[in-house]
Amino acid sequence: MQKTMPTFIKKQWPLLLSFFVPFIIMSIIYIFQGVYPFGNDSLLTVDLGQQYIDFYSYYRQTFFEDPSTFFYSFSKAIGGDMVGLWAYYLTSPFNLLFLLFPHTQITLAVTCITLLKISLSGLSFGYLLKKAFNGTGFILAAFSISYALMGYTIVNQLNIMWLDGLIFLPLIVLGLERLVDKKKGLLYSIFLGIMLFANYYIAYMICLFLICYFIFRLVSVSYPKETKWKTKLKESFITVGLFIWHSLLGAGLAGILLLPTFHSLMESKASYTKFEFDWELAYPFPEMLSKLFIGAFNFDQMPSGYPNLFIGSLALVSFFCYFFNRSFSKRERITALAVMVFFVVSMNLEAFNKIWHAMQYPIWYPYRFSFVVCFFMLLTGFRNFMHYEGMRPISTFVSMVVTASIGFYVYNAEFDFIYTEQVILSVLFTFIITFLLIIKPQKYTWIPIAFFILTTVEMGLNAQIDLSRLSYVDQDNFTLYQTGLDTDIDAIQDMDDQFYRIEKNYLRTKNDSFQANYPGVTHFSSTFERTIPALFGSLGFPVGDGFLAYSNGTLVTDALFSIRYYISEKDNLYLAQKDQPLGSKSTSLKESFNRTMRNSTLLDPLLIPTVSEEQKAVFELNAMQTKPDLRSYAQLGETDKTIIYENPNALSLAFGSSSAILDVSLLEDQPIALQENILQALTGNQLAEEFFVPTEFDSTVYQNVTSSNSGNESLYQKQVLNNDASVSFQFTPETDDSFYITLSPNIKDEDVELFLNGEPFTQYETYRDQLVLNIASQNKGDTITFKIGLKESTIRLKDFQLYRLDSSTFDSAVQSLQAGGMTIEDYSSTYFNGSVDIQKGQDVLMTTIPYSKGWSVKIDGIPVQTKEALEGLLAVPISEGTHRIEMNYTTPLFLEGAILTILSILSLIVSAVFLKKYY
Repeated sequence: MQKTMPTFIKKQWPLLLSFFVPFIIMSIIYIFQGVYPFGNDSLLTVDLGQQYIDFYSYYRQTFFEDPSTFFYSFSKAIGGDMVGLWAYYLTSPFNLLFLLFPHTQITLAVTCITLLKISLSGLSFGYLLKKAFNGTGFILAAFSISYALMGYTIVNQLNIMWLDGLIFLPLIVLGLERLVDKKKGLLYSIFLGIMLFANYYIAYMICLFLICYFIFRLVSVSYPKETKWKTKLKESFITVGLFIWHSLLGAGLAGILLLPTFHSLMESKASYTKFEFDWELAYPFPEMLSKLFIGAFNFDQMPSGYPNLFIGSLALVSFFCYFFNRSFSKRERITALAVMVFFVVSMNLEAFNKIWHAMQYPIWYPYRFSFVVCFFMLLTGFRNFMHYEGMRPISTFVSMVVTASIGFYVYNAEFDFIYTEQVILSVLFTFIITFLLIIKPQKYTWIPIAFFILTTVEMGLNAQIDLSRLSYVDQDNFTLYQTGLDTDIDAIQDMDDQFYRIEKNYLRTKNDSFQANYPGVTHFSSTFERTIPALFGSLGFPVGDGFLAYSNGTLVTDALFSIRYYISEKDNLYLAQKDQPLGSKSTSLKESFNRTMRNSTLLDPLLIPTVSEEQKAVFELNAMQTKPDLRSYAQLGETDKTIIYENPNALSLAFGSSSAILDVSLLEDQPIALQENILQALTGNQLAEEFFVPTEFDSTVYQNVTSSNSGNESLYQKQVLNNDASVSFQFTPETDDSFYITLSPNIKDEDVELFLNGEPFTQYETYRDQLVLNIASQNKGDTITFKIGLKESTIRLKDFQLYRLDSSTFDSAVQSLQAGGMTIEDYSSTYFNGSVDIQKGQDVLMTTIPYSKGWSVKIDGIPVQTKEALEGLLAVPISEGTHRIEMNYTTPLFLEGAILTILSILSLIVSAVFLKKYY
């Protein structure tokens, strides 16, 4: 062993440098930035903090607590297929490392995995250079470091699942090189299959790149001069056939995931796809040059910006020198130029950009495929360097002039992400690299070391500048929120082990339900089924393509969607105005809290990050909504920061309903009318009274505002532009009923300020449908004032109407529906078993499970045909009386995908064994 290790280091030290130099550089940057455990910062920024971190908690829960959630989870909004979400976010083999970290150290796990992936990308690229292109020494390490720390990597390290593409791309290309050179495609198929399994989205971009790269390599293949053209043509056809065959096998290997993911995409992300192409340019081509400079990045480049192309001076200069290097055939260089022109056009022309992103323009993180362009530039640059005889005087002069000209252009263009120092540094590094290339033919032993040191310093500077321009979630705030939410959820679930949903009037992210493992409604992901946001948007909630915020629930929607427990921030001034009734479960919840707290003290203190008392004192929850309706619910218990309520109106997940519900259609921007129609249909229209009663305001007070009305629209305009202006709507409830107003989607947070009885009215700010705002409950005799402060000179209120929910009529409806509710005796994420007593007039078993072909239902052991209600919910016909209900979920196309994977493995084995001619 003593002899083996020094021998290994002696032979593999360039590869070791390729791994450890990026690891050390990034570690030093994290240490100086105070990333936990070296400070109070974390790597949680943008989507990593708002989406992925919650999914990683869910990842651990799936392995350790409930494997069935791999297929389906009720933490995904009101329920949803999970295989597509896994394929998009979670199937990286490196995610297994999350299992080694406790739940409370999930941010530390993210840091470690990020470091590992960045370092492995350098090692992977170095391995490609060594095995396919005879790379050695410090030059191999220098180019590998450039690849690991290129601008794309640093900027997108928060999209941690995309980093797998940087690791596997060199290995796939290594397999492709062997396929072209030796007609051996086994390695290519295996790594292509792994990449497709790890992240199909980035793998799609890699597949497009592989087509371009294969054409480039096929054209550049050289044959002995005496080779006949028929032989060349035959060899080319064989190579093309092997490329197609092994590409299909690679895709087939991942079939167990790809087929069900395809079905999921058809229900979610792909359902938004429009096959329309915009043939406009996104920006003038010369502006792309700005991204070749050190630190060419700021936060504004995330939502929209230029492609990340920084690869370092050594790789960049060497890449451009390739086109003048006669060591490579003219046809190869022309093909490489054509490929590069195609890449450059793709990073600007909107139509090509859309194709690269799977027919959808990216929302944030533009030009996500630019890493394959950087890879091509780095690989081509390395090949040139290995066959470059050094710069000649004319080349040197041209290089200096071009570098100075580009630097002058970027300096004068005044890009907001590039400062003078960055321009100077970039030009200086390029000049030094050019000088070293001039003396390269002298083959001084120190020159490779100089290239290596310069590259290391330059790439490290770029990483530091880029990362310093992002803001991150404080570790203390994350820990306090995580432990506080865990305590509340654990106590509720310890007290009540039935199926129900939980919601909150505050949030850290829209995926808190994944973080703390509970069925909720609020959700955000790229694989969110389209029908659910459409349903909730029609009901008056903030939704978008991929997200839903349950911030505008009424008593009706809380009951309908089984929101049995509600957690509220404690410092809610409006709720504090009235004493809350204590629920019958208050004692049970208190005992549950005590058990939870006792259990938490038994944990190893090292597993839970310590938080100072000062930080605990100033920590505040991020309110998402104002909800006076909570005053109608029973208060069960409280912690330092939260209060837990029980909703006595919550219906079961499945309950008896009139078949009239099957005929209810969604309405556009009529949420109260839709909720009225749903209640009437569920109860068979048996109640003559309206549930929601239109009500007038008693008075309207204008401050510096003039108004005019036209139909159902009111125009409010400031009289004096620079003075405060507002409209206040007042009324005094004569009952304790709940009151709601509707707010049109043209009114945004930047247009108005909302106040309820003098306190800021909290509302989730992103929405596209008409909203329902809860402004009163249990307020008989109180004067209610809803004030709209104008930020703009003019606002238009459309369909602004006050409604009263008749509590007696609503209570009667709820009681009749609860009587026909399903008693769930046994359940998991994919299975429900129980009994139901269907009442007279109820001939449909209505559920709040999203409709999917994956759900099958048996009534009294007999399979029944499922139906779709409200354009997105599962329902089945049923008859009056007592019945046994069994519901099962099977992921569509999962079995077919498994068969495809098995067949592909067998085919790959057959190819390897029987086609020995090409192996």
